[in-house]
Amino acid sequence: MKEQHEGIVEDIWRFFSSMKLGLILLGLVALVAGIGTVFPQENLDPEGAKAVSELWQTLGFTNIYGSTLFRLLMGLLCINLIVCSIQRFQGIYKQTFALKPPENVTSVPNKIQAKLKGEREPLKSSVQDLLQRSGFKVTSQEIDKDWSFIAVKRRLGNWGSLISHISFVVLVIGAILGTTLGFKGFMMPSAGTTVPLSSINLSKGSVKQDFDVHIYSAEDRFLENGDRDNWYTDMAIIENGQEVLRQTISVNHPLTYQGVTFYQASFANGARLTVDLKDQKIPVVLQDHGGNYFQAPGTDLYLLAAAIKSDPKEPAMLYQVYRGTGVDPVQKGQINLGQTIDVQGEYKLTLEGNAGFTGLQVKEDPGVTVIWLGCALLLLGLILSFYWRTVVVSGVFKSGQDSNGELTIGARAGKVTGGLQQEFDRLILGIQSKREGAL
Repeated sequence: MKEQHEGIVEDIWRFFSSMKLGLILLGLVALVAGIGTVFPQENLDPEGAKAVSELWQTLGFTNIYGSTLFRLLMGLLCINLIVCSIQRFQGIYKQTFALKPPENVTSVPNKIQAKLKGEREPLKSSVQDLLQRSGFKVTSQEIDKDWSFIAVKRRLGNWGSLISHISFVVLVIGAILGTTLGFKGFMMPSAGTTVPLSSINLSKGSVKQDFDVHIYSAEDRFLENGDRDNWYTDMAIIENGQEVLRQTISVNHPLTYQGVTFYQASFANGARLTVDLKDQKIPVVLQDHGGNYFQAPGTDLYLLAAAIKSDPKEPAMLYQVYRGTGVDPVQKGQINLGQTIDVQGEYKLTLEGNAGFTGLQVKEDPGVTVIWLGCALLLLGLILSFYWRTVVVSGVFKSGQDSNGELTIGARAGKVTGGLQQEFDRLILGIQSKREGAL
């Protein structure tokens, strides 16, 4: 029974350690990701995703990156990378810290190789001295009258490929943490309003934090030459009725509190109005181009802003009033700063000034730290692989008559061999020059 269990474990291990499996999984991931590129995704383009045929929505093509299939493929690919990395670890460790001199000439790299003749001791001294001065760590051994050596430079370069593979696993783990434990939403409040975080429009996840967001001001600032400066939002975090944090954010300068980050994403003009309804003063803020509406209590009248002039000195608003479900306005016109108009005999409306609506992308991503770690590991792996290439030089000296003999010396640098031949030729020339100088 024990042998049968060990056989099953070995079969599973062999299956996941297959490079062929890794290539198949990569192809499937690329195929599924391609589908996700073609079809609008719910979390990025909700309106576009709704416009897609119901068949594709049912098949999950509009939520491909959050689907069980995609996560399963990514999980299997991660297992494959982990198993392959574990298998490679021992070999990489030996290549880095436990390299042994070759026992015979056939063990010397033959793609880049040279043969040097000379006396044993002067040749040995020249090789070891030049390699050490070139940054190599040299290990040698005596074999009767013969000797062999192995020298390595930039040993940590051996780990570049392994670290790059591990970084992919870390990135996937970070992405899974972000999609399963975090949330993503959007809010567009006007200046002067307080919004509970739990009430924002979510595209994924759920809100666990319990605090409010107060918007002091929202501005679309311009430079003196007329170019846009930036969008700015002066906002505060309200917790248990107390302001605990206040900050002005802008594009690329977000605010983070309790793991929730607020990004400045958009801006819309608005107008501040006062509604006088049966001697009751009601403050109203309307968003440009009908972004929201106001229904006077006790009436079936709907007021919206068709267009807003945002000049702070001379603000104005084109308004439209609809009754019930009617498609044509029952009243429309322009209202200027300080002007009061009558709306269908139901209430009075006064324009008080401009107001801004700030578009805030709200996101909690507990996997972002893990993703940054994965990016750092990927960068480290690429640097080690391409800019810190490990170079190994080894050789075997076979004695002939007297103290003379022949040194077979070769070099290797993994799969990336560009420039190695030139470096090796300079090394051989240096050894010859040093030996001749010693003579």
